[in-house]
Amino acid sequence: MNEEPLLYSTLMETLGAELVEWTPGRVRWAITVAPWHSNPGGVVHGGVMATLLDEAVANAVTSLRGYDVTSVDPHLVVDMNVSFIAAARPGERLEVEGQVLQLGRQVAFGEAEARRQPDGALVAKGRFTFIIP
Repeated sequence: MNEEPLLYSTLMETLGAELVEWTPGRVRWAITVAPWHSNPGGVVHGGVMATLLDEAVANAVTSLRGYDVTSVDPHLVVDMNVSFIAAARPGERLEVEGQVLQLGRQVAFGEAEARRQPDGALVAKGRFTFIIP
């Protein structure tokens, strides 16, 4: 059986995210916030937001390193910093874009932003460091 290579975590499908763009060094996801994405306060759970940002940057690194290389020698997040700027609530649509800032032989740096659509308001921003073993 000849299957497409899996370029991203199946967790993104579980969350209900849709891949919007996959270009070298930049990956964009979209998601409509569901009630089950929320914390008891009715806004997107911080862990869900961190996952979306992390995956977007990790995918952007994969887009530069290539699937064949990444599947044999995966990059691993060693540092992440997420700033939660504004709330996102069920029914709102978010776009999460990750980009690579610098890709070296042993380390990669990237950042991601989550923006509410259609107004483009910044909801969260993350900075990530990956090691390449």
